[in-house]
Amino acid sequence: MTHGGIQSRDTAIALACGVDSPLVQKADKDATLQVAIVVLAIATIQMLLPDAVTIGAQWLIPAIEVIGVPMALLILRATDARTRTIRRAMTGYLFLLICASVLNAGLLLWSMLYDNNENGPELLFAGFGVLAINVLSFGIVYWWVDGGGPRQRDKGKVTSWDFQFPQQAAGMKWTPMLPDYMFTAYTNIIAFSPTDTMPLSHRAKFLFTVQSTVSLLTILVTVSRAINMIN
Repeated sequence: MTHGGIQSRDTAIALACGVDSPLVQKADKDATLQVAIVVLAIATIQMLLPDAVTIGAQWLIPAIEVIGVPMALLILRATDARTRTIRRAMTGYLFLLICASVLNAGLLLWSMLYDNNENGPELLFAGFGVLAINVLSFGIVYWWVDGGGPRQRDKGKVTSWDFQFPQQAAGMKWTPMLPDYMFTAYTNIIAFSPTDTMPLSHRAKFLFTVQSTVSLLTILVTVSRAINMIN
């Protein structure tokens, strides 16, 4: 029997027993590691931002953001009985990430307009930091909401997609992964509009609008002002 035949047999047995197939289990492990790396990157950048663009203690928001690592482990390995509660918690956590990203941009603008103690290089660094947090935070959110979540996509149970990637438009049997959503988030802040990946649902279009608005505020107002101050 070929390797493909063995794999198909194992998948069929797993489905019959009510457990995830080996392919889904591998996808869960890969996604957990990727989410952990992204969340830790967000928290690290948040720790390095100037005090003027953070609220509360320097460690407060990063500490809350790190909660996403064990939460990702729980949501990707939870039984069906616990999935709904953990999904609600994860949705609330991702809402917090978006709020933190918007807050950073707002405080950066406030600092630029009213705080003369911040110099150009500090504002420039803060601007790039806020943009990086924007991409990473919205990338995770896109990965989480599309088609009902990563588990639904891995199991092939998606009934309605929130995004359409070029591979899907071409009719390929292909499932997007976290790096694909990160690239979508990155191109959205550069072009301020969809590029190769199209938002289909109302919530996807709303998220695209919020992300591009925050990045537009950061790039055109704050970062450009910091560069002028350096010159």
